[in-house]
Amino acid sequence: MSFKYKTIMIVDDDAIDNYLVNVLIKTNNIAETILEFDNGEKAIEYLHNNKNNHDNLPEIILLDIYMPRMNGIEFIDKLDELDIKCGKKCKICVVSSSINDNDILRTKLNANVFKYTTKPITPEFLLSL
Repeated sequence: MSFKYKTIMIVDDDAIDNYLVNVLIKTNNIAETILEFDNGEKAIEYLHNNKNNHDNLPEIILLDIYMPRMNGIEFIDKLDELDIKCGKKCKICVVSSSINDNDILRTKLNANVFKYTTKPITPEFLLSL
């Protein structure tokens, strides 16, 4: 079976959204492996622990903005602060229910963010990544 990506990471505290995105990724053969974290802290810890093993790093991070403990913007800032080099392979796609212009602008200004979309994620959107 052929996959578009080896690994995609989902960072979102909404279990229903995560389930739906998992199903879409699997049924459309988007990624071989799906890493799922319900908050930014756990995702940062994983990325930090694997920063020297690029095979374990995701090519795409689907990141929610509004989460407890560490929100998406704090996640992006922490990733920059820790200088975790995902290389050109690791890109952030912000996926949020927010249509707040400040949220959109703040995330798009970061070089690691390549897309911003609102929920719900569609199969067409995933295939466009």
